[in-house]
Amino acid sequence: MNFMKFHKAMWIGFSSLAILYVFLNQFSHLNPFVSSWDQVDFVLALDRYDLRAMQPHFPGYPYFILAGLLMNKWLQDPGQALVAVNVLAYASSLVPVYMLASRVVSKESAYLVSALLYTASYPLIIVNQPMSEGAALAGFWWFFWSIVAAESKSSGKWLLLPLFLFSVLLGIRLSYLPMGIGIVYLLYKKWKAQELPLQSVIKFVVIAVLFQLIWVGGLILTEGSIVSFLELAFGFTGGHFQEWGGTSASNDLSFLTRMKAFVLTNILWWGIFSQTTILMVLYIVMGSMIFLPARKSGVWKETTVQLSLLLLLAYGGWAFFAQNIDKPRHILPLALLIVFLGSLFFLRKRAGKSPRYLAIGLIIAQAIVSTSYVQKQAESFPAVYQLANYLQEQPDGFVVYTWEETRVMQFLGMTYPHKRVYTYEVFLHDQQVYEGKTIYVTNSVLEGFRAQGVDLGGRLEAVKTFSSNEIFDPVYHEIVLYKWTP
Repeated sequence: MNFMKFHKAMWIGFSSLAILYVFLNQFSHLNPFVSSWDQVDFVLALDRYDLRAMQPHFPGYPYFILAGLLMNKWLQDPGQALVAVNVLAYASSLVPVYMLASRVVSKESAYLVSALLYTASYPLIIVNQPMSEGAALAGFWWFFWSIVAAESKSSGKWLLLPLFLFSVLLGIRLSYLPMGIGIVYLLYKKWKAQELPLQSVIKFVVIAVLFQLIWVGGLILTEGSIVSFLELAFGFTGGHFQEWGGTSASNDLSFLTRMKAFVLTNILWWGIFSQTTILMVLYIVMGSMIFLPARKSGVWKETTVQLSLLLLLAYGGWAFFAQNIDKPRHILPLALLIVFLGSLFFLRKRAGKSPRYLAIGLIIAQAIVSTSYVQKQAESFPAVYQLANYLQEQPDGFVVYTWEETRVMQFLGMTYPHKRVYTYEVFLHDQQVYEGKTIYVTNSVLEGFRAQGVDLGGRLEAVKTFSSNEIFDPVYHEIVLYKWTP
């Protein structure tokens, strides 16, 4: 009996220590860098909130920005204030994850599930960036828990909680809209069980819309009118889905190529394995053990499991067709849901001590990998910072043409001329203004020119390459600066 208590205390103790270790490491290494176009958008919003100036870009993320403003009064650093909001919010998600897991597995196993998710390395990398993903992940887990809690309660008042939390979630990050299938699931279950008549279902749908209007109405006020807001909304969404958003409609990848990148690269290698071989091996071993013969567990009948699968499918379709395939951070909810489901199946079907030792081993490995990543992310200059600083040290008499890098250069206050250019024709015309000056271009610009069918042979001289870790910035982790010969 005492031996069993010892093991239970050990599972809980190891899980708690790993969580505390990672949390303290995060707060002692808040990322000081603002290294992408999107990150600059968020940080500038704390100085002046203006959607038309992309501070931030549409849809505005009002709840996240509000939390950042409050945090910035303490830290006095807009970028780190947003990161701190993410870190605190993400830590709070331990509560709903534990409560969800404890409905399916034992309490000590629920601690292991919580620690497995919290120490997962790639999510922590994104949490440590000044964008809304970290806070959105926390909002998602609270929303998920509220649906399961409301489904198990007979009182209709509980239905208000998931409706409100869904408004908070979308006010943090609108791309979680497909998670609204959880509301449909909840209302349908209540109606089918004859706990809600049809008129009450309609009433709660109206209430859900009113909750969303809290933050949407605030955005309309900032734009001055509904017409102005709708113009901005349609302009941004049109660009996202048809031009620069990296969606299936704006990308030339075939279905199979996109699926391979989506599943094997983004979800597995980035989202779950975090580009680390030891984590990949441990997850494969755990995943393999799930499919070994075992006693019937009845796990499929659990509401938490059924809802997890529904949310996974809904967001999975959205992420595959409507999100940027070049930015793996968009699959974070999928990666975490897969780990959540996998760990529930693993610990429910394999109730002995050996599976829990394997889980502990994975938690420790993730904690070590995660803290290493977080420290490097906070200490290593991103490639775009290296480029910006290098050019700042060069003699006057040059101009540099970039794509998204120029947004970071503006944010850093670089004094040399830098311009964003998309088409070769515009570039040829504009560079004539700088006759007699050195013309620099980055590899991202040249890739765009080549995609337009331009032959650049004999006009380029490589000057310097700037590199940082790909997992911190999958798009601009390597920047090559070229000198252009007119």
